[in-house]
Amino acid sequence: MNKTSVFNSLRIKLGIIAVVLIAIPVIAISFTYSYTVKEIIKNKYTETAVQSVYETGEKLNFILEDIQEFSTVIISNNDLLDMLDNSSRHRAEEYNRVLRSFITSRDDIEVIDLVLEDINYTVGAKKINKQERIDTRLEESSGQPLWQPTSSEEIAILSGKFRKNYFTLARKVIDFNTLKDYGYLFVDLEEVILDQAYSGLLDNENSEVFICDGEGRIISHSDKSKIGGSILLEPYAKEVLADRNGHSYVQYKTTIGKVAIYSTIENNGWKIIKTISTDYLYSEINRIQKYFILGGIIYSLVIILYILFFSFRYTEPMMRMMSVIKRVEQGDLTARTEVKTNDEVGQLGDSLNNMIAEMQNLIDKLVREEQEKKEVEMEALHAQINPHFLYNTLNTIKWMAKIQGNQGVSKAITALVKLLRISTNLGRDMISLKEEIDYVMNYIVIQKLRFSKSVNIVYHIDDSCLNLSVPKLILQPIVENSFIYGMEDELHELNIEIRAYMKDNKLFIEVHDDGPGIEAEVLKNILINSTDKSRFSKVGLNNVNQRIKLYCGNDFGLKIETELGSGTIVTVELPINPM
Repeated sequence: MNKTSVFNSLRIKLGIIAVVLIAIPVIAISFTYSYTVKEIIKNKYTETAVQSVYETGEKLNFILEDIQEFSTVIISNNDLLDMLDNSSRHRAEEYNRVLRSFITSRDDIEVIDLVLEDINYTVGAKKINKQERIDTRLEESSGQPLWQPTSSEEIAILSGKFRKNYFTLARKVIDFNTLKDYGYLFVDLEEVILDQAYSGLLDNENSEVFICDGEGRIISHSDKSKIGGSILLEPYAKEVLADRNGHSYVQYKTTIGKVAIYSTIENNGWKIIKTISTDYLYSEINRIQKYFILGGIIYSLVIILYILFFSFRYTEPMMRMMSVIKRVEQGDLTARTEVKTNDEVGQLGDSLNNMIAEMQNLIDKLVREEQEKKEVEMEALHAQINPHFLYNTLNTIKWMAKIQGNQGVSKAITALVKLLRISTNLGRDMISLKEEIDYVMNYIVIQKLRFSKSVNIVYHIDDSCLNLSVPKLILQPIVENSFIYGMEDELHELNIEIRAYMKDNKLFIEVHDDGPGIEAEVLKNILINSTDKSRFSKVGLNNVNQRIKLYCGNDFGLKIETELGSGTIVTVELPINPM
């Protein structure tokens, strides 16, 4: 038996099956599922973040709309317009009074500037160094509100100086009835108003929230040092600024992965933008994914270990059986496998043990039958006198009898020579039925000379049976048995009939005699597998029966029918085998 290679081992195959059919699919499903779930949750989470930024943008839009409406109230005020129509008749205190009435009505407005052609009226916080704020865009406008970028202003409060960041609503002051242009109105608001509106979006130190205008200038920022700067160099700037009216998010990468979530403020096109690292944004999702993948790996390892345990548990008896089979292959029929379970593997072990035991029995039986066959042959040899010496001696006696004119002796010796010629022909175990009948005829010649009692023998042999093959010396012992029992009654002659015919694909040879029959006790023991060592001839009925079974099989042999006072019928059943 060839040695099993590593990859042909059942244990290795079961391990590979566990990895290929269980571990890999489970891990793949875990990764795929966790990735899919992560993408779904990430999208939902991002949508939530976008919605938060959008709602903050709506809040800012409401603030800016309110300020714009308030500026409209200022420039459409009848008292102010009347004063502007008759500016020469009104003093600065009157302008300041009207403007002060507006600023005191709001807590969120820091400064209101009214710039006319020849004079500037200011109420609110006192700016130390006023900056020029009338640009081309404002000059070319038609009175619509315009939002100017945040600027840092130095203001005086009591005896001190402070810096504040202001974003400004600027617009022309026009009489909508006459379309007369009077000057410019500037409403300054502290940048803190914007900061307070989006401060709720700052949920960790890695995020930043700011507002920029359509050109990328930063209007408000959670990091005040960045106010007035630009986002144009940021990876997300182009995509964010290109979306004039929408709200969405942009993923980008600097040293770490980040997401820029933005929304457009409808009032003036400003963008409120929140940037946050993806590690923080998806930290919960990543933690869930890790747990999911870890669970999949642990589950796969448990399944693999279970299958390996299963394979070792159920292949160990097979390994023991393989070892036993190898020992049997080498000729050791005493080998047996140990059976510890009652399942199919245990039943297989029992069957293997039973098979080996049956093999041992068959071999013992064959050896015993072969020994018996040799004993029969040896008994036949022992029953013979040296064939050459006996044959030459008998020929000499035969010619001496002829010379002396004793024909009876000559005839008997001739029959004996023919009989010996067949019986001593040890080179052949099978002879034709015709040869066997000739042997019986010569035997009868000798027996008639031996016994004074009249013996009649009749042959009914089908011609089709004469050339069939039969074991040598099977009829003579049967006829001899008829003589032994038939001669016990010396008052009656002995009649013997030998018949041979074919039936049911078998050859039947029957020997009938009308002797006294055989007693039941004798008949019961006559075919027992034993021999009488004290007798000269061992070629009796038992011997004939055993030899037929050895040569032809257990389905063939002798059958004896007898009745006391009526005779005996011995039937020989043989297979049909032509010579």
